[in-house]
Parts: sequence; C-alpha cells; structure tokens
Amino acid sequence: MIVIATDSTAYMTAQEGKELGLIYLPMSYSIGDDTFAEGFFREGARFHGAAHASPALLHTSQPAMAAIQRRFRRFVEAGCEILCLTISSRLSGTFSNASVCAKGFSGRVRVVDSKTAAAGMAILLREARRLIDEGLSLEDCARALEEGAERVHTLFSVTDLSPLRRSGRLGLMKQSIGTILNQRPILCCADGAVVSSGLARGRREQLRQLIEPIPQDARAAAVQHFGDELAAAEMAEALRARLKSPVEIRRIGIVLGIHLGFDVIGTAWLE
Repeated sequence: MIVIATDSTAYMTAQEGKELGLIYLPMSYSIGDDTFAEGFFREGARFHGAAHASPALLHTSQPAMAAIQRRFRRFVEAGCEILCLTISSRLSGTFSNASVCAKGFSGRVRVVDSKTAAAGMAILLREARRLIDEGLSLEDCARALEEGAERVHTLFSVTDLSPLRRSGRLGLMKQSIGTILNQRPILCCADGAVVSSGLARGRREQLRQLIEPIPQDARAAAVQHFGDELAAAEMAEALRARLKSPVEIRRIGIVLGIHLGFDVIGTAWLE
C-alpha cells in the first residue's frame, strides 16, 4: 500500500487528510519564546495573535529530520510505501530533509518537490491520490507527480512586500511597489521560486490579473487567501462562471503568512 506524506503548508483540513490518507509533517512557528506546531488546518484558527506581533518576534521552522524519520519508519515498518510531496525546495529545506531521510528506507519512500505551496500543493495531493487509486507503482506515481508539478501554476498578490524581502524569498524589485500610486505586485511561482509577474493598479485590476490567466479547460482551480473572504468569494464566483472544473476557496496558514504577509490573495490551477 502507498500512503501520501506532505508538510503542513498544504493547509489541508483533518477531513481532507482522512479522505486522502495523509501523513502530516508539521512545520512550526515561534512568537518570541513560544513555539507552536502547524497541524491540519482549522477554520477560525487564531494563530495566537501572530498577525499582530512584531516581525522581529516571528520565526518558522521546517520539520526536523528526526521527526520525518520517525513518521517514515512507522509506516514503512507497517509494510507501506510512502509518496512524499513537499513545499517547493526553493522556499524551504523540507524537500532536502525529507530526501535525506528517504535514503534510509531502501526505495520505499519517494520524495517529490511540488515547486509550489498551499493551494498548488492541495491540487497535487489530489492528483497523487488519483494516481495511487489507479494502481500505479510508487515510482510511476512519483514521476507522474513530478510532471504534474510542472503544470501547476500559482499567482498571488500582497499589499506589502516587506515580509517576503525579510525572508529572502523574493528577488530584487522596486522598493516603491505597493507603497505608492496604489500599485499592487502580481507574483508567481516560477520553477519553485517567487518572482514578479506584473503590476496592477488598484484592487479591481489586481483581482482581474489573478484570475484572467486561468484557462477555461483547467483541470482544477482554487482561490487562496489569508483572511480576505470577500475578495476570495468574488474571485471564485467569477471563475465558476467560466471554468468547466470546480473552483474551491482555500485559506493560507500561519507559516506562509509569516513569510508572505497577512494580506495574501491568489489563485492556483492545474493545466
């Protein structure tokens, strides 16, 4: 039997985890001296006031190798093979840690770099479940998922680029973007890295640029956000009016919020 492992930046709910049969590898975040583990996503989670804390007090940590090894060993010793999908290797060291751990299990664990995060990972996790249910081998599932990662696209926008700059996960961009002339950056994951995709003038143009690139024949699509339910609902309604596939609304959690900022709105889809 093949089971699926993923880290908590996929922001799956406990119900989704049960349906997909997920092994969760929690990220953690700290506010000053207090550290918390990210579990399955819960609606209404308060995140211990992190959104209002000083940036200097906020830190995140990837799953420790010892914790990953324990999870892998438990299922391998029970006779399972593991297909592990992680957040982009260019955004976190989780892929590297999981890959090192996988070497100790004689080919029974296969780690795939999603080259994305959040809603993009959720889309790929459902693809992983479909592949397993179709009876593909572990290696064939991994190869298909690697190919699928190239067909997942993520666009997002923030009001303030400071968190991304502080985290070192954003290339050089003009300091004025998002601070003058009501300009809002449009960002994307390109080969797993966060890069600039354009600029929008005002909220209406921002939302338009986030949904317009999604083709009508996209196999799966999602709107993702951190707290802006109204904008997310508006975008999802517009997409549902023209896409053939279902469109879901997904929340982004605290670890990504610390690095992206707490004003994220975006989209993800599978070609």
